[in-house]
Amino acid sequence: MQISKGQEINTTIQSNPINKNNLHTKDKKSTLSVNTIEDYRKKNKDENIDIKYVITLDADTNLSLDSGIELIEAMAHPLNKPVIDEERNVVVDGFGIIQPRVGIDLETSMQSLFTEIFAGDGGVDSYTNAISDIYQDNFGEGIYTGKGIYDLKTFCKVMKDKIPENTVLSHDLLEGCLLRCGLSSDIMLLDGYPTGYSSYITRLSRWIRGDWQIISYLKAKYLNKLSKYKIIDNLRRSLIEIFSVINLIFLSTLKVFLGTKVCALVVITLLSASISSIIDIINHIVFRKENIKTQKKFTKRIDGLRASIYRGLISIGTLPNKAYVSICSIIKTIYRMKVSKEHLLEWTTAEEAEKSHKKDLKSMYINMVPNVILGALGIALIEILSLNILSQVFILIISLGWIFMPFIMWYISRDIEEKKQIDKLSNDEKEYVKNIAESTWGYFSEYMNKENNFLPPDNYQESRKEKVVSRTSSTNIGLGILTIISAYDLKFITLEKTISSLENTMETIEKLDKWNGHLYNWYNTKTLKPLMPRYISTVDSGNFVRIYVHIKKFLTRKNAYTVQR
Repeated sequence: MQISKGQEINTTIQSNPINKNNLHTKDKKSTLSVNTIEDYRKKNKDENIDIKYVITLDADTNLSLDSGIELIEAMAHPLNKPVIDEERNVVVDGFGIIQPRVGIDLETSMQSLFTEIFAGDGGVDSYTNAISDIYQDNFGEGIYTGKGIYDLKTFCKVMKDKIPENTVLSHDLLEGCLLRCGLSSDIMLLDGYPTGYSSYITRLSRWIRGDWQIISYLKAKYLNKLSKYKIIDNLRRSLIEIFSVINLIFLSTLKVFLGTKVCALVVITLLSASISSIIDIINHIVFRKENIKTQKKFTKRIDGLRASIYRGLISIGTLPNKAYVSICSIIKTIYRMKVSKEHLLEWTTAEEAEKSHKKDLKSMYINMVPNVILGALGIALIEILSLNILSQVFILIISLGWIFMPFIMWYISRDIEEKKQIDKLSNDEKEYVKNIAESTWGYFSEYMNKENNFLPPDNYQESRKEKVVSRTSSTNIGLGILTIISAYDLKFITLEKTISSLENTMETIEKLDKWNGHLYNWYNTKTLKPLMPRYISTVDSGNFVRIYVHIKKFLTRKNAYTVQR
């Protein structure tokens, strides 16, 4: 298995034959970004390298824990083994490629207001963010976006001579159609996301160019109807903003010269740009559950319905600029394909796009000139036409929105200034958190007593009959130690009391029976005997060890060794 940046290895494989070592390289020089093959060949000169699978990633994509192994396991499953139609030379059963679910990196999702609105919740959360895919669910295959795993021999057999060299920028969709891509939504990778509008629009332009470069494959006999629909759907998506603006201009012309009533059609045209937000609002109203309280969060985020509404408003506000970028990308692609035959693979990486774009307000207005032009024309239209007051107000709001949208996009594209978490809380929230902390410390302070050998009981029963269970785990012990340190940090106890409490608990830990130095998972707090059946938990032991590291840092910071002695 070799891990590589998808763009580099795929463009190499599609145009070069298989050599005796299954290395698809040009002039015997590997283009893998992580060159483990050459190192292996130097150490094992007489041994051929048999590569079964290739995992492809973008430069800003990260494999989450065990996701690489899980991808291999999914590909190796007998039911997923690719079956090739020899006549058409495409995969017709099983999967030659498996695409994992792709989430957004947690840090990136909070880098700017733009990413908070458009990237959604970042990080790994397989429970609340579980998704379904219309293609996988209804047709048994998904869409390949360049991140995943493929069977190398199948890839080379199917893709041989399919894509001429230096002609296709976004070959992922074609590869997924020919190799039959499967979506594994329980395996997740973390990807980056444009942190500002300028880099976002640059990526959109590249995607549109790539989609239009494969328009000729609609004539390919080896592609089935579903594959051709996927290509057409991408082309349709790139035309939405263009035809929305054309329709607005057409309706305005009808109003100016013929006096036709077009208000309803104008509203429908604008709302079509934010149809996904409208659907979210309808779903929220129709499927809203009664007596469900909104969960209180200490990290203020723009998410859920509010983020969807913002996305809808921004989609309407950036309509002129997106239409301009889309039409330019399409014309540029057709010209290069039919006339110049050059620069078909021209593109900017996400990292370079972030670095190269100027983020000042002037540059944003220069980049979004179409917005200002159409906004000015809208205001002029109010003067030309005899409209009722409601129509005038509506046009004025839309026009001013287009004119001021560059300022809004500049504002939300700025990096969020880092603040201490405590500084983000209001005084009431700080008091609320402190009360919770005192209440939590009260539990540990009361029950980590001599009767329980200074170990924290697992739980306390308040209802029916007051009862404290006489058992604890290694995680509970670690958390008990952490509460002692936290109580000192919050000035609930003195340093001397902190050291004394830590000593009592640590002495008890020394007395506990262990397996090769590891704590068992459950102990009786009164007898200190391990509970049956005795076993070791890697999760609880990991929690316990991490807290020990924290103890060491605390004692070192407070020079508590001296106090202890």
